Amino acid sequence: MAIASRRDLLTEIDAEYARLSELIDRVPPGLWKSSRVNTAGWTLKDVLAHLADWAERCDAWCALGDTVTEMTPPAAGFKWSETRALNEAIYRKRRRHAIERVLRDFRAGHTALRFRAATMNETDLVRVGRFAWCGPSWSMAQHIRANTAAHSRWAIKHFKRSLRGELDGSA
Repeated sequence: MAIASRRDLLTEIDAEYARLSELIDRVPPGLWKSSRVNTAGWTLKDVLAHLADWAERCDAWCALGDTVTEMTPPAAGFKWSETRALNEAIYRKRRRHAIERVLRDFRAGHTALRFRAATMNETDLVRVGRFAWCGPSWSMAQHIRANTAAHSRWAIKHFKRSLRGELDGSA
Protein backbone atom coordinates (compact mmCIF):
# COMPACT_ATOMS: atom_id res chain seq x y z
CA MET A 1 0.00 0.00 0.00
CA ALA A 2 1.35 3.40 -0.96
CA ILE A 3 2.12 5.95 1.72
CA ALA A 4 0.68 9.37 0.96
CA SER A 5 2.77 11.54 3.27
CA ARG A 6 5.56 11.75 5.79
CA ARG A 7 3.01 12.56 8.49
CA ASP A 8 1.05 9.37 7.75
CA LEU A 9 4.23 7.30 7.95
CA LEU A 10 5.48 8.90 11.17
CA THR A 11 2.07 8.60 12.82
CA GLU A 12 1.97 4.89 12.03
CA ILE A 13 5.58 4.31 13.14
CA ASP A 14 5.04 6.19 16.41
CA ALA A 15 1.77 4.42 17.25
CA GLU A 16 3.13 0.91 16.70
CA TYR A 17 6.41 1.66 18.48
CA ALA A 18 4.47 2.97 21.50
CA ARG A 19 2.30 -0.16 21.57
CA LEU A 20 5.31 -2.46 21.37
CA SER A 21 7.31 -0.44 23.91
CA GLU A 22 4.47 -0.71 26.42
CA LEU A 23 4.54 -4.50 26.05
CA ILE A 24 8.34 -4.62 26.29
CA ASP A 25 8.13 -2.76 29.59
CA ARG A 26 5.78 -5.45 30.95
CA VAL A 27 8.02 -8.45 30.19
CA PRO A 28 9.25 -10.10 33.40
CA PRO A 29 13.03 -10.74 33.27
CA GLY A 30 12.69 -14.51 33.06
CA LEU A 31 10.28 -14.41 30.12
CA TRP A 32 12.84 -12.93 27.73
CA LYS A 33 14.59 -16.29 27.39
CA SER A 34 11.90 -18.74 28.46
CA SER A 35 9.16 -17.74 26.02
CA ARG A 36 8.71 -19.75 22.83
CA VAL A 37 6.93 -17.73 20.16
CA ASN A 38 7.19 -20.06 17.16
CA THR A 39 8.05 -23.59 16.13
CA ALA A 40 11.68 -22.59 15.59
CA GLY A 41 11.99 -21.89 19.32
CA TRP A 42 12.44 -18.13 19.12
CA THR A 43 12.05 -16.17 22.35
CA LEU A 44 10.78 -12.61 22.81
CA LYS A 45 14.43 -11.56 22.84
CA ASP A 46 14.90 -13.19 19.44
CA VAL A 47 11.86 -11.36 18.09
CA LEU A 48 13.38 -8.00 19.08
CA ALA A 49 16.79 -9.04 17.72
CA HIS A 50 15.06 -9.84 14.42
CA LEU A 51 13.47 -6.37 14.34
CA ALA A 52 16.80 -4.75 15.18
CA ASP A 53 18.62 -6.57 12.39
CA TRP A 54 16.05 -5.71 9.75
CA ALA A 55 15.95 -2.06 10.86
CA GLU A 56 19.74 -1.83 10.58
CA ARG A 57 19.56 -3.50 7.19
CA CYS A 58 16.87 -1.06 5.98
CA ASP A 59 18.80 1.94 7.25
CA ALA A 60 21.83 0.77 5.27
CA TRP A 61 19.68 0.48 2.14
CA CYS A 62 18.26 3.95 2.70
CA ALA A 63 21.81 5.29 2.98
CA LEU A 64 22.50 3.98 -0.53
CA GLY A 65 20.32 6.72 -2.00
CA ASP A 66 21.18 7.06 -5.67
CA THR A 67 24.49 5.19 -5.47
CA VAL A 68 23.13 1.92 -6.90
CA THR A 69 21.37 1.29 -10.19
CA GLU A 70 19.45 -1.90 -9.40
CA MET A 71 17.35 -3.43 -6.66
CA THR A 72 19.42 -4.48 -3.65
CA PRO A 73 19.23 -8.04 -2.31
CA PRO A 74 18.25 -8.34 1.36
CA ALA A 75 21.75 -9.56 2.31
CA ALA A 76 24.90 -10.87 0.69
CA GLY A 77 24.22 -14.37 -0.56
CA PHE A 78 20.41 -14.10 -0.25
CA LYS A 79 17.67 -13.29 -2.75
CA TRP A 80 14.35 -11.72 -1.74
CA SER A 81 12.77 -15.15 -2.26
CA GLU A 82 15.09 -16.52 0.45
CA THR A 83 14.04 -14.35 3.39
CA ARG A 84 13.10 -17.40 5.47
CA ALA A 85 16.70 -18.63 5.25
CA LEU A 86 17.98 -15.11 5.93
CA ASN A 87 15.76 -14.86 9.02
CA GLU A 88 17.27 -18.13 10.28
CA ALA A 89 20.77 -16.73 9.69
CA ILE A 90 19.81 -13.57 11.60
CA TYR A 91 18.51 -15.72 14.46
CA ARG A 92 21.75 -17.74 14.61
CA LYS A 93 23.86 -14.57 14.47
CA ARG A 94 22.01 -12.76 17.28
CA ARG A 95 20.59 -15.48 19.54
CA ARG A 96 23.39 -15.22 22.09
CA HIS A 97 23.19 -11.45 22.43
CA ALA A 98 22.26 -10.23 25.89
CA ILE A 99 18.83 -8.64 26.27
CA GLU A 100 20.46 -5.28 27.06
CA ARG A 101 22.25 -5.31 23.71
CA VAL A 102 19.12 -6.46 21.86
CA LEU A 103 17.06 -3.66 23.42
CA ARG A 104 19.75 -1.10 22.58
CA ASP A 105 19.99 -2.33 18.97
CA PHE A 106 16.19 -2.41 18.62
CA ARG A 107 15.83 1.18 19.86
CA ALA A 108 18.76 2.40 17.75
CA GLY A 109 17.30 0.83 14.61
CA HIS A 110 13.91 2.39 15.26
CA THR A 111 15.46 5.79 15.98
CA ALA A 112 17.60 5.70 12.82
CA LEU A 113 14.69 4.84 10.52
CA ARG A 114 12.33 7.30 12.17
CA PHE A 115 14.93 10.06 11.83
CA ARG A 116 15.46 9.21 8.17
CA ALA A 117 11.69 9.33 7.53
CA ALA A 118 11.37 12.62 9.40
CA THR A 119 14.24 14.44 7.71
CA MET A 120 14.60 13.35 4.11
CA ASN A 121 12.90 15.05 1.18
CA GLU A 122 9.23 14.02 1.36
CA THR A 123 8.84 13.52 -2.38
CA ASP A 124 11.86 11.19 -2.41
CA LEU A 125 10.50 9.39 0.65
CA VAL A 126 7.06 8.53 -0.76
CA ARG A 127 7.65 8.23 -4.52
CA VAL A 128 7.45 4.63 -5.70
CA GLY A 129 10.50 3.57 -7.69
CA ARG A 130 12.43 6.75 -6.84
CA PHE A 131 15.50 4.77 -5.71
CA ALA A 132 16.73 1.80 -7.72
CA TRP A 133 17.49 -0.20 -4.59
CA CYS A 134 13.74 -0.10 -3.71
CA GLY A 135 12.75 -1.84 -6.90
CA PRO A 136 10.11 -0.53 -9.30
CA SER A 137 7.08 -1.04 -7.05
CA TRP A 138 8.20 0.19 -3.62
CA SER A 139 9.08 3.55 -2.12
CA MET A 140 11.60 4.21 0.60
CA ALA A 141 8.64 4.95 2.88
CA GLN A 142 7.27 1.46 2.25
CA HIS A 143 10.62 -0.10 3.15
CA ILE A 144 10.79 2.00 6.32
CA ARG A 145 7.20 1.06 7.22
CA ALA A 146 7.93 -2.64 6.65
CA ASN A 147 10.91 -2.45 8.99
CA THR A 148 9.25 -0.35 11.70
CA ALA A 149 5.45 -0.25 12.02
CA ALA A 150 4.68 -3.51 10.19
CA HIS A 151 7.41 -5.42 12.00
CA SER A 152 6.21 -3.94 15.29
CA ARG A 153 2.67 -5.22 14.61
CA TRP A 154 4.10 -8.70 13.99
CA ALA A 155 6.11 -8.53 17.22
CA ILE A 156 3.15 -7.21 19.22
CA LYS A 157 1.24 -10.43 18.48
CA HIS A 158 4.07 -12.51 19.93
CA PHE A 159 4.46 -10.27 22.97
CA LYS A 160 0.73 -10.28 23.74
CA ARG A 161 0.53 -14.05 23.42
CA SER A 162 3.58 -14.59 25.65
CA LEU A 163 2.44 -12.10 28.26
CA ARG A 164 -1.06 -13.57 28.28
CA GLY A 165 0.45 -17.04 28.81
CA GLU A 166 2.63 -15.72 31.62
CA LEU A 167 -0.38 -14.24 33.39
CA ASP A 168 -2.55 -17.34 33.07
CA GLY A 169 0.30 -19.76 33.80
CA SER A 170 0.47 -21.39 30.37
CA ALA A 171 3.79 -19.88 29.30
